[in-house]
Amino acid sequence: MKFKFYLAKDDDELVFNYDNETSELRYENGDIVVAQDVFKDWLPAYKMDAGKRDLTTIKIQLGLKCNYSCHYCSQRFVPRNPDDTFVHEEEDGKTVQEIDEFIKRFDKVSTSDEELIFEMWGGEPFLYFEKMQLITERLHKKYPKAIFKVITNGSLLNQEIIDFIVKYEFAVSISHDGIGQKTRGPDPLEDSEKKKWLFKLRNLLVNDGRFSVNAMIHKDNDSRVGVAHWIKNNFGMVPIGEGGTVDAYDEGGSSMSWQTPEEHIAFRRKAWRDLMSQNATQFTIIRQKIDNFITSLKEQRPSSALGQKCQMDRPDHMSVDLNGNVTTCQNVTTTSDNPDGISHHIGHMDDLEAVNIKTGTHWSDRDECPKCPVLHSCQGSCLFLSPGSKEWKLSCDNAYSDNVVWLVASLYELTGHTLYRIEGEGLLEYRQDIFGFETKNHAI
Repeated sequence: MKFKFYLAKDDDELVFNYDNETSELRYENGDIVVAQDVFKDWLPAYKMDAGKRDLTTIKIQLGLKCNYSCHYCSQRFVPRNPDDTFVHEEEDGKTVQEIDEFIKRFDKVSTSDEELIFEMWGGEPFLYFEKMQLITERLHKKYPKAIFKVITNGSLLNQEIIDFIVKYEFAVSISHDGIGQKTRGPDPLEDSEKKKWLFKLRNLLVNDGRFSVNAMIHKDNDSRVGVAHWIKNNFGMVPIGEGGTVDAYDEGGSSMSWQTPEEHIAFRRKAWRDLMSQNATQFTIIRQKIDNFITSLKEQRPSSALGQKCQMDRPDHMSVDLNGNVTTCQNVTTTSDNPDGISHHIGHMDDLEAVNIKTGTHWSDRDECPKCPVLHSCQGSCLFLSPGSKEWKLSCDNAYSDNVVWLVASLYELTGHTLYRIEGEGLLEYRQDIFGFETKNHAI
C-alpha cells in the first residue's frame, strides 16, 4: 500500500512517498530517501500452522492466580484450569513427580544451540514459587546456558525469593505504572516491608542490566514523561520496559482506551511533546521503535516477511503449561477459547510439529493492517482479537495513535522535519491528520 507523507520544519516542507509493502521511502521525484544498505534474502512470514521447533523462547505458564487486579489485565477474562492450585511444600511428592514428568517432555523438544530463554509466567508467578523453584532447578541442570526471566508485581519478595533470583541469574521486571499505579492495584512501595525487598532486589540486579520496571500507557496514564518522572523519583534511574498502549480485551481495557478522534489527537500531541522533551529516555521502547522502523527502510524489509508483535506466531517461540499443553500465548489456558469459540489449546509438547494456531488472525489476514502506514511498527496488535469486534477496533485505534508517533519520531530523526499528515486510500481523516492541524504551521 502506498502513502504520501507531509513533513514540515518552519517554512520548509518535504513530501515523501512510502510503500509499506517494500519499505521504500522516496522523494516526490522518485529518488530514494534511505538507500538500502543491508541486503537480505527475506523469507515469507511464519505460517501459524508450522509447528514449533528450534526453540529460542519458552514461556512457562505456572497458573493465572494473582493477588492484584489490574483494570486492563489481558488475563481477566480467561477461565482458569481446574488444576491451577498452589503448592505449599516444596517436597510434596505429587508435585515433584509432576514437575519431573514436565521436564522429561523436553527430551522431545528441539532448542536453539545459541540462546535459549525461559520465561516464568503467572498471574503473579511468585504465588507459585515452590513450583518455580523445582522447574528452574531442573531446567538449569538440563540447559546450563539458558537465560531465565520473570515479570512480577513485586509484592511477594522476601529473602528466599531474592536468593533464588540471584542464584539462577534471573532478569526481573516489576509491573508498575508509576503515577498511574492505582489502575493496577496496591503500590508495594507504600508498604515499608515490601519496599525494602524491592530495593534490595533492585540494588542486586540493576548494574547487570537485569532489573526493569514495566509500565503501560492508557487513557488514565497517558504521559511517558509523567511515568518516567515518578519512577525515577521512586525507583531511581532504572530502565522502563513495556511502555506501549494497552489492548482492549474486555470492558476494563475498553474503558482505558481513547474513544474519540479528539481524544486520540490529544494523546498523540502529548506523546510527541514527551518525546521531544527528552525527559522519558528511561523507556526502552523509544529506541526500539525508532530503530526498528529505520532498520526496515535500510533493509527494505517487505511486509511479506513481517511477523506479529508478540512473536508467538514464530516456530521458535512457545507457551506451555505444566501438563505440556501448548497454548496460543502465556495469557490463556487450555480451558479458554478465543472470541470465536476456538480453544486456545493448540497442541502438546509430545508432538510440536502438529501445533497449529487456529485461535488467532495474522495481520496479513485482517482488512486494516495491510492498508496501514504504521504496519512495520505495530505488527498487527494482538493476534487473537476478533476482526470486526469492538475490542479489536479500540485496540487498533490505540496501537495506531501510539505507533504513528513513533513514525513521526523516526522521520524526525532522519530529516529534522515533523510528519504532520499522511494520505492513503481508505485512511480515515483523524488518522491522516496526525496532530489535528489545519495547516502545517500550527505548533504542537
